[in-house]
Amino acid sequence: MQGRTSQVSLEVYDPSGTIEITELYAHRLTNLDGKTICELSNYSWEYDRTFPMIREVLQRRFRDVKIIPYTEFPDISSIKANVFPQLLRLLREKGCDGVIVGNAA
Repeated sequence: MQGRTSQVSLEVYDPSGTIEITELYAHRLTNLDGKTICELSNYSWEYDRTFPMIREVLQRRFRDVKIIPYTEFPDISSIKANVFPQLLRLLREKGCDGVIVGNAA
């Protein structure tokens, strides 16, 4: 079978894991003084231990920060795309300037 060739087509993926960014993240807060921070939890590994610890550290460092605990929001592990607008509405109603999400798992 010498002299016989066949065409082979290979698709190679970029192993670096980079992707094109089409939507930028929200602007970062310069500091937390006077800000309202909301906690969102998926009720995963030790959330009930880590959120109070994070809350305590932030309140010591930023005296005027207001933190709304995860208990005032739905479990985000069960949030479906059609319910997401309701979560956004709730975050706005609570006056959230920033959100802590997925802190321990």
